[in-house]
Formats: sequence, C-alpha cells, structure tokens
Amino acid sequence: MKRETRRIWTIVLFLVPGSLLYIGLVLNPLIQAFILSTYRWVTISKTVYVGFENVVTVFKDNLFWRSMKNSFLFMGGTTVLQVSIGFTLGYFLYMQLKGYRLFKTIYFMPVVLATVAVGFIWGYIYSPAFGLLKPAMEFLNLKYIPPLADPKLALAAIIIAHTWHYMGIQVMLFNAGFMNIPKDVIESASIDGASGLKMIYYMILPLGWEITKAVIILQIIGSLRAFDMIFVMTGGGPNHATEVLPMHMFVLAFENFNIGLGSVVAVVIFILAMSLTMGLRKLMGRESLQY
Repeated sequence: MKRETRRIWTIVLFLVPGSLLYIGLVLNPLIQAFILSTYRWVTISKTVYVGFENVVTVFKDNLFWRSMKNSFLFMGGTTVLQVSIGFTLGYFLYMQLKGYRLFKTIYFMPVVLATVAVGFIWGYIYSPAFGLLKPAMEFLNLKYIPPLADPKLALAAIIIAHTWHYMGIQVMLFNAGFMNIPKDVIESASIDGASGLKMIYYMILPLGWEITKAVIILQIIGSLRAFDMIFVMTGGGPNHATEVLPMHMFVLAFENFNIGLGSVVAVVIFILAMSLTMGLRKLMGRESLQY
C-alpha cells in the first residue's frame, strides 16, 4: 500500500510542473482571448462588456471574409507545394544517392534563417529596382510585372517565399519517416518487381502514411498562423490582397486599437485550427500499412 501511494505521488510530482506551465502558457491565454472578445475598449483603461456584439461586428466586415479567403488560399498553396516537394526530396534523401548529406544541409539551410530576413531577401528578389526577377524575365523575353504590387500575384509570390523558407522541415520529416521503413520490406518489394513510381505508390506512400498525415496537419496549422513574412513583404497589401487572418487580427487589435475585435479573430483562428485538425485526422484516419 505504501509503495502504491509513493508511486502515485511520484507521478503527481512529475506531472505538476508541466501541467502548471501548460495552464499558464496555453490555457490561460486561450481563456483570456475568449474573455477579451466580449469587451469593447472605450479608452486604454476603460472597457465595456458587449457580449457577442464584437462577433457580429467582425462577421459583418467584408475584410474579415476576404482575409479568411486569403488564409485558405495561402493554406492550400503552401500545403500543396511543401508536402509534394517535401515528399519528393525526402524520398531522394532516403535513397541515399551520392552527396545526399550535402543536399540535406542545403535543403535545411533556409529554415535556420530568421523569417523576417527571408521576407526581406524575397522582397529584394521581387523588387523592380534591383531585384533578380526582373532581369531574369527580361533575359527570357517575358513581360515583368512587380509581383508584390499586383493584387493578383502578391499572394502567390508570398506562397513561393514561404515554401522556400519552410520546405526543409517537411523534407527532414519525410526523410525521417521513410528511414523507419524496414529495408528488408523494400528489398522484398524490389525483388517482386516494384520500382520507380510503383514502389512509391504501393510501398513508400502506404508505409509512410503516418508521417504524411502528420506533415499535412502540421503544415495546415502552421499556415494559419503565418504573419511575420507577410507583414514584412506586403503588410497585407496591395489593397488587402495578402491580408490573412493573423494580419487582420493585428490590424484590428494593434493598429485600430480594438482588442475585442482582434480577440474575436484570434478565437476564429483557434476554432479553425482545431476543426481542421480533427477533420483531417478523421478524413485521413485509415491505418498505415503494417509490416
């Protein structure tokens, strides 16, 4: 009995520090966001309880729905590019061709750069004054349009920059997942005639389904939180063409000084992330191939 009691207290002792950190750093800000979304700031120090009035105000704002549309476009573009490129390059690293260690370093180098720095780098690349894109397109006899100044191209330009910056993470995740696949299973498949695309479709993809699910979910959640690169490159412009939900939240809360409306957008981002995570887990819930 004493041994069992001691074991229980030992478990509690180890759980308490982590639980307190989780409550303080995760649950508390989340609860505060829900509470703040029900208040309107009259002055910096004076607030008025308005209930769901802030929610109605945000949902009636056309800019909110445009920012949500931009967020979904951004999420779709970055997810398709990063997952497909990450899977392909991760598989090439898994094959361990000559010089694969060097390519591992090259693929991961953009990840270690600060996001703000990456935003400035790609801003310079797209710049009509001294960027690399304009002379390259002129050399190819193509018409140059400053992508960050065109509402139709700005979001696509940021998607490309974002993919370049974070692609290395997906490559490493896929490579790590593929490395866990037993080599004897792959060798048996090779002996049976599987190679190339057949090997990928019938063996690599089913055996690596768990890591594929994880990468897709992590990428979608990460894309919903994208802010700093967009803030540096366009600030949400031109004409709100790149204003995603986190950018819209920033404008409402810290430029318009309406914390209540900004908190509503923050709650929407949280609900979207949770809903997409649970929905994708159920949608992609088939078990991976057992070996």
